[in-house]
Amino acid sequence: MTSTTSRSSTTETPPAARRAPVPPRARRRPWQTAVSVVAVAVGGILGAATWSSMSTTTSVLVAKDSLHRGEELTAEDFMLVKLSVDPALDPVPADDLEALAGQRLSLDVAKGAILTREAAAPFSTTREAMTLVGVELAGGKAPGTPLLVGDRVRVVVTPGPSGKVEGVPDTTSAEVAGVTAGSQPGSVVVDLLVPAADAAVLAAQAATGNVAVVLENRER
Repeated sequence: MTSTTSRSSTTETPPAARRAPVPPRARRRPWQTAVSVVAVAVGGILGAATWSSMSTTTSVLVAKDSLHRGEELTAEDFMLVKLSVDPALDPVPADDLEALAGQRLSLDVAKGAILTREAAAPFSTTREAMTLVGVELAGGKAPGTPLLVGDRVRVVVTPGPSGKVEGVPDTTSAEVAGVTAGSQPGSVVVDLLVPAADAAVLAAQAATGNVAVVLENRER
């Protein structure tokens, strides 16, 4: 008896011919896209701001030491520094230093501070209805603290050789416009701005040497 082996009609596909499964495509969520856009925008803004600040630096004058009102400006008083400065400060450009030499400050400038046009504006000793009177003061007739330009003072008539004080001494309000060394050791000459109506009397009193100056107010 002849046996017949039945052969399967289904042919298996070789493993090498099988297609690899395609991975699912990643889908970006809307919030991730928004975050990416914001990050790029912020980076661009910061970069532009950095470039702008670097490109707008300017050379300004910075005080090497503290300067007081009335002092004459010299080139040695300042150093040149490149900074990004707010234009509202109105700094004096470094190129203007030579033109400022010899002028007197109208405001104090602290050590390390930028010189502004307001501080560099020359202190005026010529004002309407005001007169400049020079008063020489010997030692002991002025405050121990050095007087500065712009100080508000009062000139007091002192007793004569007798030293006797009768009643309330005459006084005159004034503003210091300058201080220089006097003719005698330890003395100083104080230039005072006083009302024109008081100038003649004050000059006559100062000529006797019987006056003293007291400091009333020092604005800063």
